[in-house]
Amino acid sequence: MEKSDAAPNRDTTGTSPLAEQLIKQFVEHWGVMARAWGINSTMGELFALLYITGTDWTAEDLRHWLGVSRGNVSMNLRELLSWGVVHKVHRSGERRELFRAETEVWTLFRKILTERKRRELDPTLHVLDHAFSLAEEHPALHDLKARIESLRSFFKSIDALAVHLLSATSGDLAEISQVEPDSGREPGIGHGA
Repeated sequence: MEKSDAAPNRDTTGTSPLAEQLIKQFVEHWGVMARAWGINSTMGELFALLYITGTDWTAEDLRHWLGVSRGNVSMNLRELLSWGVVHKVHRSGERRELFRAETEVWTLFRKILTERKRRELDPTLHVLDHAFSLAEEHPALHDLKARIESLRSFFKSIDALAVHLLSATSGDLAEISQVEPDSGREPGIGHGA
């Protein structure tokens, strides 16, 4: 089922028209970003809606708000749950499943980076390592070796950066963000040691 122009079914009591507009723009943009990253646009929109509203939603409310099928919502919620960026919320006496987005930005970033590294970077490095080994073993492939090594070296640097970021704390991030781009200072240096 494609998206419809039907009005969202969710009660947004207390939400101003300006807030509604901002939410809609935010959600639409995350759908566009998701497609650019090779992720289902509904997955991006679901996360964005949960995140920006900061409230708990049922799958049915999400379906109505986004105008997509139950299956689409269900499949994408499962994926978001597996990434760890959306959580099920249980309320005492409530039978419906409720969903809420992770709101701690550093936690979100780390979970997304971990998943992207596992799905994209690690397999690419595996292929490059294998190709490099073949190029080293077979003299007929030596012309390819330099190009493979250059790309392999770049991806290893990106992998090392990802590993470093994944081991950093939110305090490390705060310190890095205080460094001005053209200050000439390296992160962590010159902070009144």
